[in-house]
Amino acid sequence: MISSFSDRRKHLVCAAVGLLLLSGCSTPADTNFGTGTSAVPTATPSSAIDPSTPAAGSASPAVTPPAATSAPKPGDAGVESASHAGTPSPIGTKRATSALWFNDGFWWGNLWDTASSDFHIFRFDAGTGSWVDTGVATDPRASTHHDVLWDGSTLNVASYRFVNDGLPAEPGFPTTMRRYSYNWSTKTYKLLSSTRINDERVEALTIDKDSTGRMWATWQQGNRIYLNATGTDGRYWGKPFAHPASLSPEGLSNVSVDDTSAVIAFDGSKMGVMWSRQVGDATDGRYWSYHVDGASDTDWTTPVAAVLGQNSADDHINLKRLGSSDGRVFAAVKTSYTAATQPLIQLLALNGTTWSAHTIATVAECPNRMVVMIDESTRMLRTFATYPRPGDTTDAGVCTSTGGAIYEKSTPLDDIDFSTAPKTPRVVDADQYVHNVTSTKQNLNSAAQGTANSGLLILADVNATSRYWHYHDSSGGSGGGDTTAPPGTPTPAAARPM
Repeated sequence: MISSFSDRRKHLVCAAVGLLLLSGCSTPADTNFGTGTSAVPTATPSSAIDPSTPAAGSASPAVTPPAATSAPKPGDAGVESASHAGTPSPIGTKRATSALWFNDGFWWGNLWDTASSDFHIFRFDAGTGSWVDTGVATDPRASTHHDVLWDGSTLNVASYRFVNDGLPAEPGFPTTMRRYSYNWSTKTYKLLSSTRINDERVEALTIDKDSTGRMWATWQQGNRIYLNATGTDGRYWGKPFAHPASLSPEGLSNVSVDDTSAVIAFDGSKMGVMWSRQVGDATDGRYWSYHVDGASDTDWTTPVAAVLGQNSADDHINLKRLGSSDGRVFAAVKTSYTAATQPLIQLLALNGTTWSAHTIATVAECPNRMVVMIDESTRMLRTFATYPRPGDTTDAGVCTSTGGAIYEKSTPLDDIDFSTAPKTPRVVDADQYVHNVTSTKQNLNSAAQGTANSGLLILADVNATSRYWHYHDSSGGSGGGDTTAPPGTPTPAAARPM
């Protein structure tokens, strides 16, 4: 498949040109996971209730997670917190999905509970910087990834079994969406329903809700981009279908086994889908198509390329919109370029019908697995990604797919330019690699989205110690919180060993 070709190509480049060690060397070990389905049944389908559904009911007594195993060390940044021992990838990988949300003045997360060996809803205690288990289960399966959407009244958690990078989707593994109500008086969540999105184990799957109340999901299956949707109750899913562009002569939604997709509601009444295409020819790129709410499920616009050309795409993606009625969409994406000065992660911006591309970090900077957050109070785009670890830490400056440290780069959303943006370390474990940063689908500090005075919270993990790490900025503005950098800086690319 093309992903294998792409990986071999990148390894050859890395071996031939030492300076380009920072290129796709971070890609082969990456993995992504997701799943979905669409159509509106007139009756409850037999597959609506997943047999693994946790029992409905109010939360059990809160349980405080285990304390961190060690005190902060010189060179650390951020906070080491709860254990995720028992699940290999507690927050997914390629950042299409979100694990956190802000509601009722609190940050919440879908985290692994080591005591009961399943995923639970946790509340973040900003005062102590710790996670508190609410006792409400979201998935009993360890090897699952999740995409979480708080829509203002209902919590939606899509849970799917994943396949590793470069492997095809596999039938017989249901993707489940569980819906939870929220009691504003007791500040607890209660399971409402559990329905099946699809019956595939996939690399990545995301969800979002349109203006009519319908939930949408997308994923890659059989080398095509697939979609599914519920009825306006947001509950029962229909029959999954391939994006109709796969039927066109160009077949633009026919993709490689390594490609992924993501959905996002935007412009008041539209659902957009973006996907990567890596088939090894001039049609490679990042494609965008949208559906007008209320139209037929299979009525999608002809795809347009946000970026186009060989090596212009990879399967990492994170989508945000400026506002529910605004036509601007932002996509943090990864490329497959290998030259040191070429962009490895980019910010793609949609304004009206036009896409523009902005370099967040070059190949030489060795970035990986990124998210973009919109701070509405300061009109800033805040991006977070894995970069090589700073100086005075173990393996400082080493470019590896295993991880590194989480850094922030930010820019005004009305004047996008990352070229002079400082790169600030936000999560650093002085002894271990940090990876897989995630946060919320919501915009920060937005009264319209229920996040007024939210500040910012990002979550990452250290696989070697099975620990979550987080960075909390309570200031409510871009660049707030503790900006003190650990000693030293990453080794410049040109100075690294060949």
